[in-house]
Amino acid sequence: MSVTHITSTSQLNGVLSQSSSKLTVIDFHASWCGPCHAIAPTYEQLAKQYTNVNFLKCDVDAAKDVAQSYQVTAMPTFVFLKGNSELERVRGANRAALESAVQRYSSGSSSTAAFVGKGQTLGSTSKPSTPSSSNAGDGIGAIWSNLSPQVKILVGLVAAYIFFGFM
Repeated sequence: MSVTHITSTSQLNGVLSQSSSKLTVIDFHASWCGPCHAIAPTYEQLAKQYTNVNFLKCDVDAAKDVAQSYQVTAMPTFVFLKGNSELERVRGANRAALESAVQRYSSGSSSTAAFVGKGQTLGSTSKPSTPSSSNAGDGIGAIWSNLSPQVKILVGLVAAYIFFGFM
């Protein structure tokens, strides 16, 4: 599905009333906003991937009334709606958060995106395998393997600070 550009509140209301049961995502952006331009290809790709979702773009300078009605104070801001009810907001050019929210709220997302990992079949007694280290199922290894990369970097920096601070 293509992205629809919103220029007025009445146009937006028309789109929302025609698809009150569908997820609608509005990308509030500005032509002068660098992060808006950086995230735009991701937004376009999501619009092609999730054809069951309304993807809208609203230039905050061209449609000030729409931006004011949603109290947009930062660009880009992505507003997730079901009908007229707001579900979530993603502020900033956060690709992971945007993709995650689209996946979470779209009812017709692909089945491969819904379940990640090998899982376990019913009636089996073996543990599902993990792609990380062999001790990932117990103790510190399990905790370490479940940490985000940012937290691992932070822990490494703190450890280096402590190590070199005592030298």
